[in-house]
Amino acid sequence: MLLYRHALKGIFLSFLLLSQSYANETVTEEETPPAPVYAKGAELFGITFNDLSKAQFEMHLKKMGLEPYPSYREGVASYSLGKNGILGIKELTVRYNQHQYVEKATLSGVVESPELRAQLGSVLLHKYGQPDVGFVRDGYGRARWQLPDNTDIELRNTTFDVSVVYIDRVPKAVSPSGRIDVEALLKRNQ
Repeated sequence: MLLYRHALKGIFLSFLLLSQSYANETVTEEETPPAPVYAKGAELFGITFNDLSKAQFEMHLKKMGLEPYPSYREGVASYSLGKNGILGIKELTVRYNQHQYVEKATLSGVVESPELRAQLGSVLLHKYGQPDVGFVRDGYGRARWQLPDNTDIELRNTTFDVSVVYIDRVPKAVSPSGRIDVEALLKRNQ
């Protein structure tokens, strides 16, 4: 009987040691969560913003059901994002360069709902990480993300007047072909 008790104690101690080592491994795994992965480039409405052509962007917006307002400024288009908007933001203004590529897109509006304003900043933090300039606390703030693909995102969310600005720092430009039009040069010199 004594031998039986010692054997049970040994099994019980072994079980405790094994469960203790398993518990330590579990705690260790929980303490080091995987590092979050953030976007390396700006995306607007699910489309890559860097070197975005006017034709491609307008086609994407049309698929979303958005049509531009009549514009009296060359290279600028404005869109309504609907009655409720996107997280309360109801207007999109896009500026194109002379080569018909997006230079800047501004989402703006008066967002009275504190919940929607907080969600806006939180979405940007979740997608792009901590900003390079400024701050975002509880979804509110004034911040700028400078992304590796030569795009920037600026958030202004400290009052009801909210804006998110996407900027392509080096928008694509159509380069000349490199061919010389000899005939045009001859006509110009005569």
